[in-house]
Amino acid sequence: MTNQRSRVAGVLLAFVITLLSGLGIATSASASAPAAGAAGAAGTTGAAVAAPSCGDTSSYKKTPLSTLPAEAGQTYDLIKKGGPFPYPGKDGSVFTNKEGILPSCASDYYHEYTVPTPGSPDRGARRIVTGSAGEFFYTGDHYKTFSIIQVDGGTPNPTPKCGDTAGVAKVKLSTLSSAAKSAVEQAKSGAAGTVYENREGVLPKCDAGYYHLFNAGDQDRVISGKGGEIFYTPDHYATFKLVDLGG
Repeated sequence: MTNQRSRVAGVLLAFVITLLSGLGIATSASASAPAAGAAGAAGTTGAAVAAPSCGDTSSYKKTPLSTLPAEAGQTYDLIKKGGPFPYPGKDGSVFTNKEGILPSCASDYYHEYTVPTPGSPDRGARRIVTGSAGEFFYTGDHYKTFSIIQVDGGTPNPTPKCGDTAGVAKVKLSTLSSAAKSAVEQAKSGAAGTVYENREGVLPKCDAGYYHLFNAGDQDRVISGKGGEIFYTPDHYATFKLVDLGG
């Protein structure tokens, strides 16, 4: 009888030990779970880096245009002149910045241009991306990294604010061709021209729909602004002059 009681007590003791051991493991696992979850959340938060605000290029590496491949300089010159470009269907198209590497701006703020790669069977990986405020970015690895282009030791001049024509050279109305004069008269009368998007960024930066254009020849155009400004370009948007209506 005594032996039987000893055996029962032994079984009960083993059961209690097992039960307590299980509770200890569960408690340890429960305590460690929140820590792991917190670490995972912290890792996710740390990996997300917000893009700079629109126009803030202070964090970007600056690369002199003279140190870039020769083709980059050629593409830069074409952009300033308004073309012609090697890939007309692609060059000048909107760059959506879907990678989020460039400063966060409006959806149509950036445009991209091909920097040809000698020997490449396609457009290659090199691009210049322009911003509406006059920024020029270079990427040699198909949008993975960008640097801001410096020209002659500095960055390209930013586009003047809307209505600021102080830095624009003037041309007298009397010196223009008869076709250009006729286009100026149309602009003065308030006629509806074609909306000019100022995609090249040469004119002061204004809201969409601010400028309207009127044809005045093969390359000649007259551009009017809602503020009463009238510009003349003899070379298809590469350069502009403010028309002196009294001259």
